[in-house]
Amino acid sequence: MNIDAIPKVELHRHIEGAIRYATMKEWVLEDGLLPASSTEERLRDFILITRPVDGLKVFLEKFGLIHQVLSSEARIQRMAVEACEDAYREGVRVLELRYSPVFIQGERTRLGFDRIHAAILAGIQAAVKRCPMAVGLIGILGREWDLPTATRVADFIIANRDTFIGMDLANDEANFDGKPFAGLFRKARGAGLHLTVHAGESLIPTSSQSIRSALDELGAERIGHGVQIYRDPVLMEEVAKRGILLELCPTSNILTKSISSHAAYPIRQIRAAGVRVCLNADDPGVFSYDLNHEYRLMAELHGLAEADFTAMNRDALESSFIRDDLKKSHFRA
Repeated sequence: MNIDAIPKVELHRHIEGAIRYATMKEWVLEDGLLPASSTEERLRDFILITRPVDGLKVFLEKFGLIHQVLSSEARIQRMAVEACEDAYREGVRVLELRYSPVFIQGERTRLGFDRIHAAILAGIQAAVKRCPMAVGLIGILGREWDLPTATRVADFIIANRDTFIGMDLANDEANFDGKPFAGLFRKARGAGLHLTVHAGESLIPTSSQSIRSALDELGAERIGHGVQIYRDPVLMEEVAKRGILLELCPTSNILTKSISSHAAYPIRQIRAAGVRVCLNADDPGVFSYDLNHEYRLMAELHGLAEADFTAMNRDALESSFIRDDLKKSHFRA
């Protein structure tokens, strides 16, 4: 099986988490965040997460460095170009990228949402001229935000629904409930946007409740991660009956200690319950791997064959929020 050559559909890749290591290193040194004399070992430790960290919160703190370097439209555009180029090189032909305008902007009021979005769109447009693929953008709200901030971002996403395909809720699932944002998700759905929600990612007692809330209170059509569902057979049966697809991100879940090891990853158990899944890289720049790495691990450790990957990619294609004619014109199973 030639994994590199398998045509892929990827639905869960954070554009800010997909910055190439070489690009991050260039910007870190250019901005003086580390001295030019820094060793490669120190640079990698500063930029990457290659060993399990203590939960999702620690991982999210690492993103502070990414925010620091995304200081101009030129850098944001380059980030988008390279994210698309890298995914294409991995065999991805239908790609959904997601990002948070608030995360990129931060305290930089001169860098408004419109300018950030325009730079990302320009990067995608430049990339697809060289790398023919279907690309869609999902806007992210953060669970930890206050309602005025979330409303401002949701309104921006809705106002730009010609260039956004959907809306997502992400970040600290253990400490912040998604229910306060239900009205914003209804509003986005009413405006014609699709909905996905990070849920069932963290190893917490309320993971099943989080998934149910995402589906029933927020109206999620897909679940970002959702891996903890394997601990709840009743919920797996419900999700399977509803045809909900899980955007699985194996190595990400290992590195945030959501799952103990790659060998313990419950992909076979989840699929055996009839739940539809697809494989995704999540934050390949931060974690220093690519989507083909995820496919190889699932093949080597869990015996997934080409037919399994083909089935998952077909489910992902069907569940993609990208316009049917566009995605089907780029994907050949």
